[in-house]
Amino acid sequence: MKDRIERFVAHLRGMVTADDRAALAALRRSLAFDPGTYPRSFPYVEPWTSGLGESARRAFYLGAGLFAHNRRHQSGRTLAKVLRAEMRERNSQSIEARFLALLDADDDELNNKMRQAVSLVGEEPIDWEQLIQDIVYWQSDARHVQVRWAREFYTGTRVESTQEEKA
Repeated sequence: MKDRIERFVAHLRGMVTADDRAALAALRRSLAFDPGTYPRSFPYVEPWTSGLGESARRAFYLGAGLFAHNRRHQSGRTLAKVLRAEMRERNSQSIEARFLALLDADDDELNNKMRQAVSLVGEEPIDWEQLIQDIVYWQSDARHVQVRWAREFYTGTRVESTQEEKA
């Protein structure tokens, strides 16, 4: 899965390099719909979802829409760490409250909560490969992603993904 996500993010970054405004607009617009249901986004994401379960397929669509909203990539800058930096820079407890609501989001709420979180960080670079992988494993019963995010947010240090997340 990790290799597929890396290639997918390279594909998305290629859209930015090529200044493919139509593709990026379609992906941004897809955020107004349930992930994987906006037809104009299909040509840009569906080829990457072959053989994936519905949850992973939806994660690719959500990740693509979020990427098109922000477009700036930097490895190692997880969304949790970027939100922590924003909270400190703005001295804003509301960011922490939104972060906690995001951690508690179920599958039905995840689209909106992720979109709000990415909007909060503006144009700050994010590790899109990690974010898409995290969305893929968001609904794990053990909540590995949420625990790792909490550690990164509250300690400010990068925490390695679990073996389950890496699979």
